Amino acid sequence: MPEFEYIERKPTVDELFALRKSVGWGTGENAAFEKGLNNSLYGICVLNDGEIVGTARIVGDGSTCFYIQDVIVKPEYQKQGIGFEMMKTVMNYIETNACSGAVVGLMAAIGKEGFYEKFGFWLRPNEKFGHGMMQFWKKPNIC
Repeated sequence: MPEFEYIERKPTVDELFALRKSVGWGTGENAAFEKGLNNSLYGICVLNDGEIVGTARIVGDGSTCFYIQDVIVKPEYQKQGIGFEMMKTVMNYIETNACSGAVVGLMAAIGKEGFYEKFGFWLRPNEKFGHGMMQFWKKPNIC
């Protein structure tokens, strides 16, 4: 059984891109992701023999709103409790820093919703809340 090392830090851009590629997610401009990582509130990385095998991070204002982003475990390391342990540390950070009534959000990958329900997240829409919404921002071409 591998010995995993959990380190409270944000991943590097290269580490994040490798993890995102391993699960079929896209990447982008290094500088943009570097800025995003630097502005993240919190990060956790999981290493196996010095190799990153998982990460999760939080963005937000540090008090009233938190968004859990990039919860990723390399496919060959999934189903070993890594994601669960990362989410426990993420939720501990939020518990320590959130004000009462703070909004905590995330976007679950298809089929992963049940995993997040274990941490108190619920699906939308429901009787009180409409659909969650999103968009991928595109800068206009200005010539």
